[in-house]
Amino acid sequence: MPPQDLSALQATIASCAKQVGIDTLSPDFPVLNIRNARSSASISLYGAQVLGFQPQGKHELLWLSADARFAQGRSIRGGIPLCWPWFGPHPDNTDMPAHGFARHRHWRLDQVSGDDHCTRLDFSLPSTEDAATLWASPTELTLTVIVGPALELALTTTNSGSAPVQISAALHTYFTVSDIGAIRIEGLDDTLFRDAVNGDRICRQCGPIRFHSELDRVYHDTGADVVIHDPTRDHCIRIGKGGSRSTVVWNPWVEKAARLGDIPAGAYRQMVCVETANADHNRVALLPGESHCLSTTISCEGAGS
Repeated sequence: MPPQDLSALQATIASCAKQVGIDTLSPDFPVLNIRNARSSASISLYGAQVLGFQPQGKHELLWLSADARFAQGRSIRGGIPLCWPWFGPHPDNTDMPAHGFARHRHWRLDQVSGDDHCTRLDFSLPSTEDAATLWASPTELTLTVIVGPALELALTTTNSGSAPVQISAALHTYFTVSDIGAIRIEGLDDTLFRDAVNGDRICRQCGPIRFHSELDRVYHDTGADVVIHDPTRDHCIRIGKGGSRSTVVWNPWVEKAARLGDIPAGAYRQMVCVETANADHNRVALLPGESHCLSTTISCEGAGS
């Protein structure tokens, strides 16, 4: 499906034209640039993917690869990809795309509202024939992004069919850090996790998370806030969440970053993923007519300027 018509986009943002502009990163890849008195952000209509968020007077909080690829059918490396309606490999069919298909589709901007200090954008994922071949269950998917003192995302799934459905999902957030070896992550102490780097062993977190090598973990049965402490930048990034029982923490380190092909040499040291999710046994069951909202609030605490 092609991206939303430019004239339709301009009409939608007209009431907030002082805060929201339209740019293109490559042909057929419109990007919304948001700037108000409290922060700035950018959002790709492809994948409804937030690419950047910077509170006023603070560092940029999201990491976007300098080698990110903007092409139909490719994932954009960085920002906040939307993993839906499954997280990781498809539960039954390995030929299906990893992390679902929502991040590989052009979304529709339905509404923009706000004032000088806060901007709200509402998106929806249009139905397409090719998506129906990947996901037969009738569902409606919307995303609300609020750009203000904090960045808020709410991904809502509604089961519009006549049978129950199960979904797993993640707000796969890439954060920028001064150096992966200098940070620590708190909020997951004493939480069980699946260690994908070590044969999917189930382990228990002891103390804060620190990084010395590749790390890929799904923390289960946790609704706690997670905090990235970055002493070099003298700030903390707080990740609050709602409707989420999993938190994913990931850094590819040297060898995997090289294999991925869209992360510059050494750039893995300036990023870490902390993902608000429902994965593994924390997937969500929806009866007909039911909705579920997966949400996160990202804020910066401390000097950090």
